[in-house]
Amino acid sequence: MTQGAAGSDDAFDPFLHEIAEVEQADDPHAPIEITEVLWPGLMLGRLLFNRSGVRIRAGVEHAQRGVADRSALYWSFLRRHRPTVDLSQGWGSNSQWRTDFRLDYRTPAGDRLNVAGNHPIDGNADLHPDHPNNLSPEERLLTPGVRRELLRHRCLLRTPEAADALAGSPGWERDLMPFGWRLPGSEA
Repeated sequence: MTQGAAGSDDAFDPFLHEIAEVEQADDPHAPIEITEVLWPGLMLGRLLFNRSGVRIRAGVEHAQRGVADRSALYWSFLRRHRPTVDLSQGWGSNSQWRTDFRLDYRTPAGDRLNVAGNHPIDGNADLHPDHPNNLSPEERLLTPGVRRELLRHRCLLRTPEAADALAGSPGWERDLMPFGWRLPGSEA
C-alpha cells in the first residue's frame, strides 16, 4: 500500500475496500478478487478516512451480485445507484453536523472498527454471540457471522438466511441500527 492511500494493494480487504460492483464467478467458492479500482481511498496515519471503491469477482458464497453491490450501505450518506443508511439522514439540515463519524483504525494489534467516540451510540454494543440482548428483533434474525460481515463491509454480502422473516418487516434495512456495533476488542 502506498503511503496515505487506502486500497492500493491487489488483495481485497474490507477495511480498505468498498464493493461497488460484483462480477459473479462460475465457481461458488471463488474468493473475492479485485478487478478494478474505481476511486482511491485515503488513510490518515492509522485512521481510515475513505475506502477505495472496487469492482470485484467472487463466488456466490463470498459475495452475491445484487446484494454485495446493491444492498444498503451503512455509515454512508450518498452513493450512486445504491441506497445508503446514515444517522445524519432525515433529521433536518443540522443533523449532518451533529452526527459523529464512524472511526476505524488499523493498528499493529489489529483493526479497530467503529471505536467509541463522544456519542453514546458510537461503538457501544459488542457483536458477541453470547450477548444478543442489545439487538433489535430484526438484528437478531441476522446470524452472528452476517452481523460481523455487515460491520466489516458496511453492507450485506449475501441474501440473509432469514430473508423471508425479514421480508415481513418492510424497510427492515433502514431500521437496522448497526451504528453502535463493534467487534469485541475494538475499544479505543
